[in-house]
Parts: sequence; C-alpha cells; structure tokens
Amino acid sequence: MVKRFLGVEISFQFYYFALLTIVLIFDKSGGIFCCFLSSFFHEIGHLLAILVLKQKVDRIEFSLFDIKIKSNYYVSFYKELIITLSGVAFNFILFLFFIRTIKLFALANLFIGIFNLLPVSTLDGGQAINIILNKFISEEKSVIILNILTVIFAIPIFTLGIIVLFNTGYNFSFLLLGVYLFLTPIYNRKAISRGNYD
Repeated sequence: MVKRFLGVEISFQFYYFALLTIVLIFDKSGGIFCCFLSSFFHEIGHLLAILVLKQKVDRIEFSLFDIKIKSNYYVSFYKELIITLSGVAFNFILFLFFIRTIKLFALANLFIGIFNLLPVSTLDGGQAINIILNKFISEEKSVIILNILTVIFAIPIFTLGIIVLFNTGYNFSFLLLGVYLFLTPIYNRKAISRGNYD
C-alpha cells in the first residue's frame, strides 16, 4: 500500500504490520514491542535531522525488517554523516531520558542504538563507514570492506545465538539476529547506497 503525505511517498508492506501484530499478541514481556517502538523512534531521529538540515525526503518504506527513509538529493559529506548517525543519537537521548521511569523502553533504545552502530552494511555504523571510505576509495572497494566486516560481526552473534538457544531451549533472538546480519547484504543489495537512512 502506497500513500502520499506532504509530498512524501509512504509505502507500507503487509509483512511489517503482520509481524507487529504477532509481536503484540505473543510478546508477554513487552521487550520486543519496546524494540519495535525504539526502531520507530530511531527513524524519527533520522527524519528530524533531515528536516533540521533542510533536506528533502522522497520516500518512507515500512518493510519486513526495517523502515527506510530515502532521499535522492545531493547531501554534503558532513550533513550525510550527521543524518546517518542521528537515529542512534536519538536512541541514546531517549535512553537517558527514560532510564529512571520506563526502564524497559530505555534499555530497548540503548540496544537499538548500539546495534545500529555495528559496522554492518545495512546498519548506520556501516553506512557511516561507507560515507567515510568513499572519501578515500571507490564505492566498489568500500562495499567489499563492508561485506567482510558484516561477516566478521555476524559470525560471533550467530554462534552466541546457537549457544543461547541450546542453553535456554527457547531463546532464539541472537540466532535470528545473526541470520539477519548474514542476510542483510543479500536482502537489500542497494543498502549501501547514499541517501538511504535505516
């Protein structure tokens, strides 16, 4: 489903809302829902930075694994770096603001912020590294470096996921995280492109 709001195309995939509905039904602790909410506020952080820096947004996509903000306009090196890292910064601000009142939500923001700083191709840390590397080397070499970093970080998380699953018998969250990190370059081949903020 695609809608337009204030000149911005907003795309909703059924799978995003289906997954959110499943989480709302089965997440008794509220932890996964808090992560969803923190991810949403992460994107709000990117959007606020785009608006403050007077940039334009073409499209916002709600898909199965993430929310993407797309802008096809030229952005200077520093502005793009600020926009890329603003989602993480907003998560850390929310963590500090809510740590004494809504601890679960605060910790979810801390987790989402730290997770997005990983130097993985589709995450903000990887996007920031890509922006910096492109100042010195070609886009092709930058993608190769990021794919190597993605695998380096995915292996221990995937391994930890297997250990946690065997020890608990039910907790497969780190295993899913490891699979997600392995699949991100395949799932989104254009993820390492400028003007995309996840």
